[in-house]
Amino acid sequence: MLSYHMPLPGRWEFRFDEQSDWRPIAVPGSWEDAGFPKDRAGPAWYRTSFVIPPELEGRRLFLRFGAVSYHCEAFIVRDSGDMHSIGTHTGMWDAFDLAIGDAAAPGEHVTLLVQVEKPASLTDGPDSASLPGRFPLRETLAGFLPYVWGHSYGGIWQDVTLIASGATRFLDAWVHGTPDGHVFVEAELDGPARVTLELYRPDGRFILSAEEDAVHVETASGVRYQLHMDGPTPDPHLWSPDDPALYRAVLRAGHHDQVTLQFGLRSFEADGATLRLNSAPIYPRMILSWGWRWETFTPNPGPERVRADFERLKRMGYNGIKCCLWFPPTYYFDLADEMGMLLWIELPMWLPRVTDHFRRQTPVEYERLIRQARRHPSVVIYSLGCELGRDVGADILGSLYAMTRSMCGDALVRDNSGSGEAYGGLLNEFAQYYDYHFYADLHFFRHLLDAFAPRWRPEQPWLFGEYCDYDTFRDLRRYRHTDGSRPWWLSADPAVNPTGARWTNEAPLLEERLRAQGLWERSAELEVLSYAHGLLHRKWTIETTRTYRDVSGYVITGEADTPITSAGMWDATGALKYDPAEFRRFNNDLVALIGWDRRRDWVRGGDRAAFWDVWSYSAGTLVRPHIIASHYGAQPGQAHAAWSIAFDDEAPFASGDIVTDRDILPGDVREIGVAEFTAPDVSSPRRATLRVTLRVGAQTTENAWFLWFFPANPWAAIHNLAIYDPLGRLHDLARLAPQAIEVTHTDLRGDAGAQVDLHAAPFVVVASAWTRALSAYTRGGGHVVLLQDGDGPPGPVATAVMPFWREALRICEPHPAWGDFPHDGWAELQFFGCAADCALDTQPFGILAHPILRRIDTRTAHVHDYAAEVTWGEGRLITSTLRIYGGAGEQPSGIGRNTAAAYLLLCWVTYLQTLNEKR
Repeated sequence: MLSYHMPLPGRWEFRFDEQSDWRPIAVPGSWEDAGFPKDRAGPAWYRTSFVIPPELEGRRLFLRFGAVSYHCEAFIVRDSGDMHSIGTHTGMWDAFDLAIGDAAAPGEHVTLLVQVEKPASLTDGPDSASLPGRFPLRETLAGFLPYVWGHSYGGIWQDVTLIASGATRFLDAWVHGTPDGHVFVEAELDGPARVTLELYRPDGRFILSAEEDAVHVETASGVRYQLHMDGPTPDPHLWSPDDPALYRAVLRAGHHDQVTLQFGLRSFEADGATLRLNSAPIYPRMILSWGWRWETFTPNPGPERVRADFERLKRMGYNGIKCCLWFPPTYYFDLADEMGMLLWIELPMWLPRVTDHFRRQTPVEYERLIRQARRHPSVVIYSLGCELGRDVGADILGSLYAMTRSMCGDALVRDNSGSGEAYGGLLNEFAQYYDYHFYADLHFFRHLLDAFAPRWRPEQPWLFGEYCDYDTFRDLRRYRHTDGSRPWWLSADPAVNPTGARWTNEAPLLEERLRAQGLWERSAELEVLSYAHGLLHRKWTIETTRTYRDVSGYVITGEADTPITSAGMWDATGALKYDPAEFRRFNNDLVALIGWDRRRDWVRGGDRAAFWDVWSYSAGTLVRPHIIASHYGAQPGQAHAAWSIAFDDEAPFASGDIVTDRDILPGDVREIGVAEFTAPDVSSPRRATLRVTLRVGAQTTENAWFLWFFPANPWAAIHNLAIYDPLGRLHDLARLAPQAIEVTHTDLRGDAGAQVDLHAAPFVVVASAWTRALSAYTRGGGHVVLLQDGDGPPGPVATAVMPFWREALRICEPHPAWGDFPHDGWAELQFFGCAADCALDTQPFGILAHPILRRIDTRTAHVHDYAAEVTWGEGRLITSTLRIYGGAGEQPSGIGRNTAAAYLLLCWVTYLQTLNEKR
């Protein structure tokens, strides 16, 4: 804190440049918060009046602005009418001081005028034309928020304070310490002074006092006086997320100025792929924050809100936050220090257009921001930009990297979060860690991990700077004001909700689309189901990640729902979507995981990995989940795993205890043992829960997984089954059902030479491709299951490419074709082996199509089907894009290994045979 400070939050007024009338406005805040147009870049004017306290006579006076977006010039107007410019500032994130100088004197009543311009946004998406304004969005360091809601916020968005000092004042100060208790003090002043340092322990007790003269130096900014002090402190109390101990340092420049800083004793380093905090392994489990807040367009919701958010993130197992392309207010850093939340500061460079202004301004702003961030022990990682392409080269990133490394202490630095190789950017990177952004469907995720594993590359930590999103469904009926009106982001009025820089603005269209599909009244049901989808997606992805020892940490997308995404931990009302205790099971220091045996096949003259349905088993099959500990807790110890598996409300049908013969160490990812058992005999499919309680030393955790069990040899009773396989994808169906007959075009047409008369008996045909012969057979009354791949020949129903696990609800609609296939109304991991990357557009068929497995896009509300029954002439057709034969990513190779998918196919065949029998 400074020697004197007086906040100026009183009455402020606002107008745009061409207006004459002033209107009240809140400071701090933005003009968008006050209801002014979102797409106006300014210039705009702020004004307020105040009296400079007479007791400040003889002191130097400054106005400190916490932050202004984006460019401003400030004027002091005396009551006499004399107006003096006291300075300008460019940059929307950092705090700055403007000297009042001779513009006013203590005792005077003055008016402060501030002219502000914000970055001028875009008209309709990231690549569209710019709106009017001096500072085009993509030529500024505006971060990602404009792409979240369309525009940059404009105005004085942090506090304004009158400050006073003596002849000398501190321009910068940084105090930091190491685990051995050594404290380092650096400060820069604008005049000579003998500086006094006082240190206090975290419990407030005084430690020591020391004095030293600041040294005269010549810098690029002119004459400065610099101070460097260091020395030991007794009985060091280290800062960590579990024990965020903060020391206090008071620096006094004689009687001129004073600064008080909190700091921690800690170290952060990379030891190969392991990150170490105070020499102990640590695994960052961070949430991605874009700085979006529903209650304000600025990332300044106030300390109480931030504290509450940190508390619930910690309850969910998170130990950090990535500030993605934005820079928080000072209190945000202070709370992270106090509450033990690690911070990854990603500086706000995204989709830039590299102009002369951008080249000049970027290093200036980055230096200011790093000076503010480095004071905080919570800040351990920096990235200089996000997903940068070829436009930002080594000439920019190299110098920024060198500057950041020289200033940031022991925090790790990288030039481009997401990597140049993944986004077409700089390949010879400047980086102390690897960083990729994997947003993947589950069955392709492990292949990504294997493909991008560093292996032979220089040994560094490997982090996911953002990943693992899942957009949930929004029940828009909940988003109404008390007067019944909708919030601005659901408005279709471009004056209220201008698209701006957003690449999508679908929210205003959702209600109409849902009503058209008859889904609007099901919104509450769909929202709850989507939360289950989201929990499954995150659990599987995070657990898979934790089985890789060379992965060092992750950042999950994201903290809060926004106008463009619904991937937050909490929704637009602030309500949590997930139970913190359940989420913490797989997002904690110690996590119990499962893995599986590995198999291979000799295929076409060589070995290939052979995948099978690890979540589903036929009766009598040997099941061998390997129990794994991912341990980043504080203590080593012998590991004890107690496991059991049971059907709902029944005693376990298998259980066991496993104890390791040696200690599990912090940083270990290690198998504890195998929970081996035989799949129980069941007459119909059933779901069971595998539970594991894992203890390492004094630390205990629990986890659980669903497994599905199916009858042995269920195809034996099937008769009149024909296989039509022009694409060769059903070759092992005949092994499951040897009584099936393989047919050709000739058989379907009933031509001379047909081996079987399909028209004389009520056959069901399972087909891998749609042909004229199959179409005619179906139209004439045949019953067919068509496995329609979007990459194969076109089928009777058009397909569209889309993910299966991400951004989608997968709803099992009521339909007799489900038979006794096990599901709770949605597709869980029993569908892992048949997940598809395309879906059916059955809308043109109207009442002739009946959904079986429906897909609802959680971002756009567009509806497709993964399986549907279609009336085709006199016949019935179940067509599906589900990969019953697997083969994508780590899906089983072939129907024979795809236990649940094969049983689902059996249910469809059985249903169609039932229809045959009724004819």
